[in-house]
Amino acid sequence: MTPKEYARLELLVSSDRRVLSRGGIIERVWSLEDPPSEETVKYHIKSLGHKLREFGAPDDFIDTVHGLGYRLKQL
Repeated sequence: MTPKEYARLELLVSSDRRVLSRGGIIERVWSLEDPPSEETVKYHIKSLGHKLREFGAPDDFIDTVHGLGYRLKQL
């Protein structure tokens, strides 16, 4: 896992199942000098989900709350 992937996962884990918006993820994980677009965040979250599934996480481990953001599913 790359440092940015780990940072995104750590943010999701520490959010205590609160929904994190794409903008909120950008503010907490990327530098303000060169932030990505929200579409880039969408791609990175999807990629993180694929990587987690390779290690045995359920398909829906990262929950997309349409129009709001992302959170981890309660297991």
